[in-house]
Amino acid sequence: MSPPLFISWKKYQRRSDVLAQALGAEMVWRPHRATGKLLRPGDYLAHARHDLARLRAERPPFVVAQTQPHFTALAPHLARVPYIVDAHNGQFQSWWRRVPGTEQVLRGARLVLTHNREADGIARATFAGLRTLVVHDPLREIPPAPPQGWVFVVATAAPDEPMDVLLGAIEALPDVAFATTAPLHKLPEPLRDRAARLPNLRTLGFLDLRDYEAALAGSRAVVVLTDREGCQPSGACEALSAARPLVLSHTATTEELFGTFATLVPNEAVALAAGVRAALADDPARPVRIAAAKSAWQARTAAELAELASFLPSWAAR
Repeated sequence: MSPPLFISWKKYQRRSDVLAQALGAEMVWRPHRATGKLLRPGDYLAHARHDLARLRAERPPFVVAQTQPHFTALAPHLARVPYIVDAHNGQFQSWWRRVPGTEQVLRGARLVLTHNREADGIARATFAGLRTLVVHDPLREIPPAPPQGWVFVVATAAPDEPMDVLLGAIEALPDVAFATTAPLHKLPEPLRDRAARLPNLRTLGFLDLRDYEAALAGSRAVVVLTDREGCQPSGACEALSAARPLVLSHTATTEELFGTFATLVPNEAVALAAGVRAALADDPARPVRIAAAKSAWQARTAAELAELASFLPSWAAR
């Protein structure tokens, strides 16, 4: 029998990768070829056509589709293959929730996965009666790596990441080395020029998974920023997986999920700089707090995955 599939129209996304592994599903990555957003619909059409042909040929027992866009779930919806939607926050907190066909595709799923309690409430408020289940990001161990001497910034230059705050903090900490894989060329020109002038910021470019994990695991601390409520940052889960000190934007959700071990800061340059200093300071109790948080996280996601399994069709290889 063909294995279940996990479809993501991304180059890589850690949650999808780890969740697919936990479900015994084959990961299907479909990165966009179009560089401009105006040409992106052509990619969507090509991806959907390829996915539909594959599903009709293989008839997998079920499909998990990462959204947004909800078009990733269009192929299993049309092929009448049971599917689960793994809905990222933008599905319900951006204009994607109003795109035609969204509600039909979401309600056609056996289940819609949300990433935390607050995100689940937003999803249910947006589409009343939607069948949802909270599944936090499963953790996959990131092994220790040789020390790199830098503070590693997990960022993608996404709209919810206050990059001006980040650059201000780096400017305020000239004695601290920072590194990031963020595509800084996508920033507005003033921020891009400002980043280029920072002697203590190293841009690593896109790294394969092994090198990325080594860059993070070898860091002195990890910084993750967001201004989006209900967001469970994947980078924060990566820091927990690697047992690294974490400096994180303070929201209600990040406090609930990471507050027992992370240094939470408002999105202000001065506060972020102070938070980095605090994370770099010697704290003998920090490893104990991180280990306890990791153990509690793993126990919770194990229970969530067991509940998710009850919604899935039986599959002989599982």
